[in-house]
Amino acid sequence: MIKTRQKLIAEIVKNQRMSLGYTQKEVSEMSRISLRSIQRIEKGEVMPRMHTIKRLANCLDFSLDAINDTKTESTEKFNKYKITLSLSLIVLPALLFAAFIAQSSTFPETQFEFLMACFFIISLISIFLLKIWGRKPDY
Repeated sequence: MIKTRQKLIAEIVKNQRMSLGYTQKEVSEMSRISLRSIQRIEKGEVMPRMHTIKRLANCLDFSLDAINDTKTESTEKFNKYKITLSLSLIVLPALLFAAFIAQSSTFPETQFEFLMACFFIISLISIFLLKIWGRKPDY
């Protein structure tokens, strides 16, 4: 099971602090991050900002590579999901529209009606694609 980025950071910070023999208070003083923030980070209650993570990495001597690898993996999975959903949103309406035209004896009566229908479908697909690709993954 892949851990969330927040839980991974909590585990790394806590394990590294304990392996170095520091208390949470000592880490707080060295990093100039409040004791309460250190406690919440180690419990996985909050997602620390990158600036905070870098401070902790410097004080506790751990690499940011493990954290960044998780982010990359999550982003890749999320992008695969968006690509699959996007292709479905393009192919399915196109097939339905083609089936409707093939079965309809009166539509389209003019080339203008056909172009307007195509414009409407492309506009709807574009709106949905913009919404899909505008979302950011939850790390």
